Amino acid sequence: MLRWMPQEERPAQQGESMPNYEVSVAYVQLDIEDLDRMELIASVAPGAVFVASEGRTKVSDVVSANSAVEAVERLAETIRSVDSTSEPIRVEFSLMAISDIAELLGLNRETVRLWSIGKRGPGNFPAAVDSVGDRVRVWAASDVYQWLTENSVPCPDIRPLSMVEVTDATKALQRLRKRWLDQPALCAVPEWTKARHEEITVPVTHGAQDAAGL
Repeated sequence: MLRWMPQEERPAQQGESMPNYEVSVAYVQLDIEDLDRMELIASVAPGAVFVASEGRTKVSDVVSANSAVEAVERLAETIRSVDSTSEPIRVEFSLMAISDIAELLGLNRETVRLWSIGKRGPGNFPAAVDSVGDRVRVWAASDVYQWLTENSVPCPDIRPLSMVEVTDATKALQRLRKRWLDQPALCAVPEWTKARHEEITVPVTHGAQDAAGL
């Protein structure tokens, strides 16, 4: 697994009134070892983080938008503006382990573990959705965020996407890719420019014979 992060930190966003969404999109044909391309993408998405695994690259960023679908479309269009080769194929569903939740909130793991089994905190902690690796339980990040906000637990104001939003945003990506394919390719030299060039006659001197006639 390879991970690439731009050197500059995300610039502060002041006066934002739209929600901030945590967006993760899986790409193909995006090589994070191509540093020139990575720097180009970083110039338009300075907060994006890239993780490559099994031939795909996950691009994660925080995007301000009116909806989750709009946030995903904004990220895809932003990357497309400087890189038309890579292709977004789906939106990733974010999962969190106890260690991730503890790190996010600046708490120790035992506190979060006790929350998860109802022995501490306000109760009604969401159920784990799966177990990974060595039987490590994981939760939907969107469920955790909802529980934190409903119980007034201080946390970053960044919304992970729910499963429904992930499904809708993935469909939006498919429509976006189709629109890109349907767009006509731009000619390197427009026809009107070519025609204009054909109207111009440039005198050319060929060899010593022409030069002698001057």
